[in-house]
Amino acid sequence: SEVFVSFSSSWCSAPTVCLGTDMKLALPSSLENHYETLRLLYTGCQVVHGNLEITHLSGNPDLSFLKEIVEVQGYVLIAHVSVSLVPLDNLRIIRGSHFYNSNYSLAVLDNQGLKTLRLRSLKEILLGGVSILGNPQLCFPDPKNIIWTDTMDEQNTKPHRLQARAPNCPSCHPACGKNCWGETEQDCQTLTRINCASGCQRCKGPLPSDCCHTQCAAGCTGPRDSDCLACRHFNDSGMCKENCPPPNFYDSVTYQSKPNPNKKLSFGATCVKTCPYNYLAMEVACTLNCPRSNKEVIIKQPDGTETQKCEKCEADCAKDCYSLGMDNLGVVDNHSVTVVTSANVGQFTKCSKIFGSLAFRAQTFKVPGQGHSKVLSVVIFLFAGYLYIDAWPEEWSNLSVFENLKVIRGRMLYM
Repeated sequence: SEVFVSFSSSWCSAPTVCLGTDMKLALPSSLENHYETLRLLYTGCQVVHGNLEITHLSGNPDLSFLKEIVEVQGYVLIAHVSVSLVPLDNLRIIRGSHFYNSNYSLAVLDNQGLKTLRLRSLKEILLGGVSILGNPQLCFPDPKNIIWTDTMDEQNTKPHRLQARAPNCPSCHPACGKNCWGETEQDCQTLTRINCASGCQRCKGPLPSDCCHTQCAAGCTGPRDSDCLACRHFNDSGMCKENCPPPNFYDSVTYQSKPNPNKKLSFGATCVKTCPYNYLAMEVACTLNCPRSNKEVIIKQPDGTETQKCEKCEADCAKDCYSLGMDNLGVVDNHSVTVVTSANVGQFTKCSKIFGSLAFRAQTFKVPGQGHSKVLSVVIFLFAGYLYIDAWPEEWSNLSVFENLKVIRGRMLYM
C-alpha cells in the first residue's frame, strides 16, 4: 500500500542527548536494578549517542520512557525481554554507526513475551541490516510485510534475517494494507523513498514537488534543508548540512586562511559551538577519549567555566594510559574491560591518567601481587570511564590504595 503523511519538522534547538551502552548480550551487573538503570538512562532522552540496548528484562515493566527517543546513532538491540510492548513510538532514524554482530543496526532476538515493537515513526536506517528472530509471540511488526527497502538508505546493502509472524495475530488497520507497525491507523508504515518521483532521495509524496532536500533523511515536510525530519549528515541549528562550519575559511581578498568566528564542532550528527559536559573538544569534533599522542587539558574561560579539550603532547604522553586493554594484556571480562591482575598492574607505574575503566574481580588477586598497593596509590588519580570492584583482599580493610584518585568522569558506565 502507498501511505504518505505529514510530520512535524526537525528540531531547531539542541536535542537532549544521552549516552548509550555497549553490552550486547552480556548479563547486567544487577538484574534487580537493571530496569531502574535503563529508566534513569533514557527518561527524557531524544538522541542516543551510541547503542540503544534493551535486554534481560523480566515481567512486564513500563517502558514508556523510551517514547521520546527520536534518533539512535549506533544500533538498536531488543533481546531476552519478556515485556509485551516496546514503545519506540518516535524513533525516526537509526544511523548504524556501530553494528550488532558485524551486520545489524536493528536486532530483535529471543524475546519470549514480546508482542509489539512499536516503530511507527521509523523512516530511515542509514547503515546496517535487520535481524528479527526467535520472538514466538511477535505480531507487530510483521517482519516479512514491512517494506524494508523503503526504510533502508539506497546505499545500505546489509543483509536481513526475518522470522515469520506469530500465529493468530490481529490484522493491520484497513488503511495500512499489510504494512504496519501496530493495530491502529497511526501505525501504518509511511513510505518516503520507493514511491518518490524520479531523482528524489526522500519525499513527502509522489509528485516531483514533494521531493526532500538532498541533505534530508527519513522524509520531510517541504523542499528546504530546514524541512527535514532528520539530517543525513549534520543538523546545524535546524538546517541539515553536509559538514559543520569549519575552524578556518579562505579569504579570497587576502588569499589567506583565517579563523572562522562561526566555527562549530560535530557532536554525533549535530553541530555545536561547545562540547557537552564531560566531552572533549578536538579541532572539529567532540570525543570521549583523546587519541594517542594527545593529552586532556582543562582550560578556564573568562566567565569561570571550564572547557575540556585534547591537545598534542609536546613530548611523549608517558603518564597517560589509554585504557588498560589497549595492548591486550591481562584478562578481559564480559564487559570488554581488562581485569587488573598481578601480571598487568605494573603498567600503571608511569600513569597519571587512565582513559578507560578498571575492574577488580576475584582473579585480580589469585596470584599475590606484591606491588598492587604501592603502584595504585602512587599513580592513579583520574578515570575517564569507571572503577568496578567486585572482590577485595581481606587484609586491605579500606580503599586507601586509591588515595590519589581525584576524579571518576564516568564517560563510560558499568551496567
